[in-house]
Amino acid sequence: MNCYAVILAGGRGERLWPVASAKCPKPLLPLGGEGRSLLRAAYERVAPVVGAAGKVYLVTDAGQAGRMRAALDLPEEQVLVEPEGRNTAPAIGLAAAYLSDRDPRAAMIVLPADHLVRKEEEFRRVLRAALGAAAQGHLVTLGIRPTFPATGYGYLRRGTKLMQSEERDVFRVAAFAEKPDQDTARRYVASGEYSWNSGVFVWRVDRILEEIDRHVPDLAKVLDDLSPELVSSRGDPELARRWAEIVPVSVDYGVMEKAGDVAMIPADVGWSDVGDWHAVWEALQRGVGEVASWGKHVGQDTARCLVWTTPGKVVATLGVQDAAVVDTPHALLVADLGRTQEIRALAREARPAAPDWEELRGHDSAGMLSVLEAFPVQCRDALARGQAADAPESLAGFRRVLCAGMGGSGITGDLLARLLTVEVSPHRGYDLPHTVDEGTLLVGISYSGNTEETLTAFRQGLERTSRAMAITAGGELARLCGERGIPWLEIPSGLQPRAALGYLLLSSVPWFSGWGVLRYDVGPALKLLEDMAGELAPGRSGNVAQQLAENLHNCVPLVYAGDPLTSVAAFRWKTQINENAKQPAFWADLPELCHNEIVGYELTQALLPSACVVFLRSSFDHPRVRARVDILKEVLDRRGLQHLEVWARGESPAEQLLSLLYLGDWTSAYLALRNRVDPSSVQPIEELKERLGSGQSS
Repeated sequence: MNCYAVILAGGRGERLWPVASAKCPKPLLPLGGEGRSLLRAAYERVAPVVGAAGKVYLVTDAGQAGRMRAALDLPEEQVLVEPEGRNTAPAIGLAAAYLSDRDPRAAMIVLPADHLVRKEEEFRRVLRAALGAAAQGHLVTLGIRPTFPATGYGYLRRGTKLMQSEERDVFRVAAFAEKPDQDTARRYVASGEYSWNSGVFVWRVDRILEEIDRHVPDLAKVLDDLSPELVSSRGDPELARRWAEIVPVSVDYGVMEKAGDVAMIPADVGWSDVGDWHAVWEALQRGVGEVASWGKHVGQDTARCLVWTTPGKVVATLGVQDAAVVDTPHALLVADLGRTQEIRALAREARPAAPDWEELRGHDSAGMLSVLEAFPVQCRDALARGQAADAPESLAGFRRVLCAGMGGSGITGDLLARLLTVEVSPHRGYDLPHTVDEGTLLVGISYSGNTEETLTAFRQGLERTSRAMAITAGGELARLCGERGIPWLEIPSGLQPRAALGYLLLSSVPWFSGWGVLRYDVGPALKLLEDMAGELAPGRSGNVAQQLAENLHNCVPLVYAGDPLTSVAAFRWKTQINENAKQPAFWADLPELCHNEIVGYELTQALLPSACVVFLRSSFDHPRVRARVDILKEVLDRRGLQHLEVWARGESPAEQLLSLLYLGDWTSAYLALRNRVDPSSVQPIEELKERLGSGQSS
């Protein structure tokens, strides 16, 4: 009989808070023995039974699929993805429906991804016996010999003997019992008739589908309507719609307690569901004073304790007994070791409430969100201003462009480098490169007109080329241009430089178009920005920028780009998160980071545990860059590091570039509100300028 294994990997492990979370679910915790995750240990103990790695399947939900698959390095076709978790019966039904198309009479071993089994070879022997019983049509479960009166487990009452398989007795299950109180649990254990319910099942595919059809008809109807292609699809809206119709139900309650042919094989395999910190304490090797630790712990007069520490951090205890001390970057738990079953309620209470964006908007004292909402209007006004001022013919004929600018003004040069057909060099600093000559168009860009570095570089450039122009709202740069007869584009004052990007960039576009060096028409991009303004403004449901801000809250974003378009967007995301959200952020380019930065992931959990990688994606990404991103996501998943993907919108390069910039600006502003800070304030920059202006050097 053909045989497959199905690992259910949907549990979050709330009683293992604050270590287990949606970002680091319980199956990925390193509790499987020999440094393995629970998921890896589950895979390795069942793969020899089914005879081939290609026969082990994983069922998980869409939010966890990437990291779960990466943890086992499974092919995509062996990962079945629920649009959302609906408990064990639907997950098992989904796998059975998929396997039924291949071999309906095949055997199917079902096991949780987050349990511990110390006696792995004995476990495999019990599974082989269970396969023999399943071949006869029985629905088989493994009953664990109880070692203490546990109140956190369900129980099975042993009935009459049905048969022998592989020299092991197979019994009928007389009854299922829910988690008992302490007195009832003691009575169960003393009777010798009860076993713990392991959650491990063995049956033929056709038999479990028959029982689902009989006892959970609504689920059966959905499964009957799913084609094999739909079952194995990812992100299919039809599957998501049908799955949302399913009432969540466990396989124990929905099927096994009602089925008439349920069998049990007693198993003594060193099993634990590792369901709370007391169970973790039991699972880990304990030292002096019955203290179990994970990470660096030093203690005196400490007994019967579990200590779990963040990598790179020491936890010290003095005179502590019967306690669980669990330290993470985001939370610290100190609990009575005997009450860790109660942590789920505590975890839910500690869970951050959904942000009240309307209340948080009170931190936007200078109206940055209103400026962002008006950004498409700013862009159209900028184009109109450029069109109203004819492009000076005296500047035509240049071979290259050098843009001198800093901060929110300086990124204009990076953007022009993507939009023009000639070489464009952004320059941030004082001294110009020696390449500036009469073939160079020098562009001074300073919103205030008083940026020290820009003025120094611009004056140098005027000594080397007669082709020069400026973009500014006034200040010394405007005065200098007026004095020397240099053409300049005047833009409105009163904005933060980083909020005036539409004016700084697009006011010059008509001039470059008139000189015949504009690569892309920006008109369609402005229509896209108007649509995005309606979607991303405050009060809009399903606001993607708000969702991104929530994902990046309490994180250090590492923004990665794989294309010249997304590269400048990644830089803008980094600087906007810095200035608006007052939050550290960094950026890098693909594929370069694959030759150096990827090695730095090795110590990220210890040195930068709050890191979150953001991949900015474009349809213009090189095919090899796409492959690198897929590999990098798996590398990050294997190390338990967070990552997000953000895709550009639109068809043309200009649309995709500006859409990413605009989404990043909104995200950074909402992230500022989530951090309860004013996105407009840049006090450290103002202080630095003031001290430089007064001649202070430190």
